[in-house]
Amino acid sequence: MLPRYPRWRWPKPRLALLLTLLLPLGAPAATLATARPADSTAAPVLADTLRPRPAAAPAPADSGAQRRARRTDYAVAPGVSWHYERPRPFQWLYHIPRDVAEMPGYAFQKKNVPLLAGIAGSSAVLFLFDQVIIDGVQRGGRGLGITAEDKQRNLFRLPFHIGSVNLPIEYNAPDNFNTSLYFLGDGWTHLTIATSFFAYGLIGRDNRALQTSSQLGEAILTTGLATQLLKHLTGRESPNVSTQARGKWDLLPNYNDYQHAVPAHDAFPTGHLATAMATVTVIADNYPEYRFIRPVGYGLMTILGAAMLNNGVHWASDYPLGIALGYGFAKIAVAHGRTRVGPATGLARPKPWYRRAQPSPFVYGPFTGATLAWHW
Repeated sequence: MLPRYPRWRWPKPRLALLLTLLLPLGAPAATLATARPADSTAAPVLADTLRPRPAAAPAPADSGAQRRARRTDYAVAPGVSWHYERPRPFQWLYHIPRDVAEMPGYAFQKKNVPLLAGIAGSSAVLFLFDQVIIDGVQRGGRGLGITAEDKQRNLFRLPFHIGSVNLPIEYNAPDNFNTSLYFLGDGWTHLTIATSFFAYGLIGRDNRALQTSSQLGEAILTTGLATQLLKHLTGRESPNVSTQARGKWDLLPNYNDYQHAVPAHDAFPTGHLATAMATVTVIADNYPEYRFIRPVGYGLMTILGAAMLNNGVHWASDYPLGIALGYGFAKIAVAHGRTRVGPATGLARPKPWYRRAQPSPFVYGPFTGATLAWHW
């Protein structure tokens, strides 16, 4: 019997490096670079961990065309490129607890002190003039022939209960001009936008569109949870049911009282403008090369805010905190949904996690500077 010798095992790091170096001998060199659009002028980039990407399977000889490659990298400005992975199913749903937990740390930073002071100060000033503002807007609406009546037509309603809580699924369509403006902030409007991005990304194999859809769902739901919590804590009367100037505050209202008289308790903060701000921020951050997104989005939000004052749903002082919540949750969702990539510098051993901070130039339209991206 022949003697048995111990089997030689390559250490894992050396084996990975050897495979990485040998791969160009049997596969196209492009498999080492991050995929990019054919019309992009940005330089090819390497993945942070230098994982070789398998070549796409060749199409059958009789197919007549290669399958369209999935888009993952996008050059949005000189020196600025973002990489988007395809989101996993329902990723937006199970990221919500993470986003809610991160919000306090994101908001209450030293650099945000002036911003937080501005939110508090503007809310206080608007509160002092709430009654004057809403009376003036409603007089202007009547002068333009815009009725303040909130008139809707129910298209469908599905009863849904969780224990004793009644949560029907329904869709009400606007039935006059002012209500149509109010529906700019309706949940169905934003759900339609998110679904449109999902359909485009699925059909066009576009990871940025798919991630935008996922981030919209994530930001809209977290924003909704935060605003609903604050509404149940503050219990402020809406203008159209107010019993005193600037509305009565019923802190920590009884749950049953809240459910039986929602407009008497749910004014502060605004959920419609919070959701609209989250939608505009997610889309604008993922598509910064389209500079019209923010002006158009903010213009529509201004119209929505005026419509809600006109029909007596909100006070002006309900707006600053709601807008800030939508912006913050959108920023958190976007930050987790993409990674910054830079020019390729050749093959190198992967850096340990504590050395993966990557300084990069920052150019977005008229703004220039530098950012520090940390890749895990």
